[in-house]
Amino acid sequence: MENKIDLSIIIVNYNTKDLTIKNLESIFKFTNGISYKVYVVDNGSSDGSVNAIIEKFGNKNIKIYDTKQNNGFSKGNNIPNKDINSRYILYMNPDMEIQENVFLKMVQFMDKNKDIDISTCTLRYPDGEIQHNIKTSPTFFVNLLILLKLHNFFPNIKSLRHYFSYDFDYSKQSQVEQIMGAFVFARYEAMEKLNFWDEKYFLWWEDVDLFKRAKDLKLNVVYTPITSVIHYEGKSFFQLNSISRQRRFNNGMLIYSKKYFTYTQYIILKMFSYLSLLLAYITQILNIEPRGQGKI
Repeated sequence: MENKIDLSIIIVNYNTKDLTIKNLESIFKFTNGISYKVYVVDNGSSDGSVNAIIEKFGNKNIKIYDTKQNNGFSKGNNIPNKDINSRYILYMNPDMEIQENVFLKMVQFMDKNKDIDISTCTLRYPDGEIQHNIKTSPTFFVNLLILLKLHNFFPNIKSLRHYFSYDFDYSKQSQVEQIMGAFVFARYEAMEKLNFWDEKYFLWWEDVDLFKRAKDLKLNVVYTPITSVIHYEGKSFFQLNSISRQRRFNNGMLIYSKKYFTYTQYIILKMFSYLSLLLAYITQILNIEPRGQGKI
């Protein structure tokens, strides 16, 4: 096999044509000093994404997969695996934008720190506010509180503060348990050890599962503040109404709970998941839209 390039960038797109194009424009504008290739997986978009991307970037170092169907986020991330030949892989949401040579900085950071398996950087909202993308592994109790939507009204409950890492210092480099799947910068070997993304998850909880497995394998996951990325956050998710989002969220949580919790805990969470759909309906009527990691 030919020599490996530095970085493969994987972007899964679903009806976010304009944001994906904006993301790609920023990538090709600011990225230099490394060898890289962009892989865009289109999950059956109906907004003309594929043709627009081909027309605008067809002469760039990019490969586009027109899957003709919505495969979900995990499977979408895995589709380019057979074509990847790089030292690092970046899984990047389509609704992001870089404003400096982010990927060069991340490659240099990982090259310098050989003990780090997976990393992420600072994510910011368009207004510059830091987006909370660091969490700890969820417990049964935390999942129950989230299903009851108590995190939206009582965020200072100790277990919730710990889970959402509200006191995390984003100005310092730190070893972490969980990072948001919006920007995951990994060594290829680390993803091989993890067997990549678990395709049982369609949307939501695939990143929680990935980093639970990383923790079990004692992989070193690190946050670094050396660079930042703008994240418009959740534009694919918010195409769904509150009830649809809650259903997708619940499905992921239950897959995770069945995999890692006791059977009794799984059954309890499954029972409360029905109540969460009613609560989602109420929040939809009241037009309550939480911001950030507590967006359910």
